[in-house]
Amino acid sequence: MEVIVGTYEEFLLGYKLTTKENNCFVQSFADKSHAGPLKCVAVHKHFVATGATDDRIFLYDMRSRKQTNIILSHEGTINALAFTPDSSHLISGGGDGRMIATRLNTWATEGNWKAHKGSAVSQISCHPSGKLALSLGADRVLCTWNLVKGRVAYRTNLKSRSTLGLQPDCLTWSPTGDYFILCGLRAAEIWSIKTADVLLSQKTQEKPISVCWVSDDTCLVGLENGKILWLIATDSEQEEKLSAAHSSRVKAMAFHENTLITVSSSGEMKAWKVSVDKKKFTPLCTTNIGCRPTCLSILDLTQFGDEYATKSASDDDTKQTSIATRNSEKQPERGVVTIEYEEDENDVPENESNKSGSSCEPSCSQEKQKSRKRKGKNLENVPKREKEQGKPNGPLHKKPKNKNK
Repeated sequence: MEVIVGTYEEFLLGYKLTTKENNCFVQSFADKSHAGPLKCVAVHKHFVATGATDDRIFLYDMRSRKQTNIILSHEGTINALAFTPDSSHLISGGGDGRMIATRLNTWATEGNWKAHKGSAVSQISCHPSGKLALSLGADRVLCTWNLVKGRVAYRTNLKSRSTLGLQPDCLTWSPTGDYFILCGLRAAEIWSIKTADVLLSQKTQEKPISVCWVSDDTCLVGLENGKILWLIATDSEQEEKLSAAHSSRVKAMAFHENTLITVSSSGEMKAWKVSVDKKKFTPLCTTNIGCRPTCLSILDLTQFGDEYATKSASDDDTKQTSIATRNSEKQPERGVVTIEYEEDENDVPENESNKSGSSCEPSCSQEKQKSRKRKGKNLENVPKREKEQGKPNGPLHKKPKNKNK
């Protein structure tokens, strides 16, 4: 698999997790297309979408590893991106208060809604069935969307829930779509779609920063102190279970096939093997990306074939070195101009002059003749009429009088 990371430094980074010989992260690419910090990244099949503060959405096709399209439908920061499960649309939410649905085949805008009465859209999450979606805005209203009809089904006002604070965050559906999670200042709540109400509310020691579902009813919550909280939706009387992960806050998390990827605000990225039954992490490898991360997602490389997914790091290194050798030709220095001119037949080479014992310094006539050639002038080519008459010597030159007047 390949980890896709967005950063404050406007970079989109890719790291392959190799597990063939030894577990390690190998950087696969680094792209700087955005003109502002990245806010969100979404991955679905071979598509990667990124949104940033420059009001633009970039689309990448990871089969060819090229940028395929740029969406300019928003007039504010792109805060949230989500692909529909049927691969038909990309839903985006921005600081302009708009929620826009873009069709993937034609890249045409098929839905443009003023979602939260002009307030910024902060979170979007699509239901696994593809028929529903949730959006969260700065007005603290949770909107449930009917994607079949393209309109809001109902709204839930979260202002009355003091546990979520002034800015609810971390809106994510469970893999089966039976639950979704919301986090506040010092609390994490799991809602049930059957009852449309809170199923589990857990107070936290620190502010929740990120969430990730590892099973149908088990969710992980990354806290500001670098620890990870275990939550089980079906167990209302569970004890608080914390696992140490980082020394700083857990900025983002992603889960794929029993492997959990976490990244901290300091740039430290780790891979863990997760045992859901035992509620235990086993560290696999770690690296430092050298940037401040903002978002994270995982690209499944097995969809491109087993050979592509298990490519070793040595193959990537040889490709990079071969490209470097092609472009390693010596370039001419800037600011240096070379002037070439033909030598006169009468000029004596330096070697012959030295052999004859004469002085190495050229004569005055040779210097004058060379200087004339450099300037591109030769008195022999001047017309005789111009030599005899000459040119006027300035504004005081008197013109000859016309005798006919």
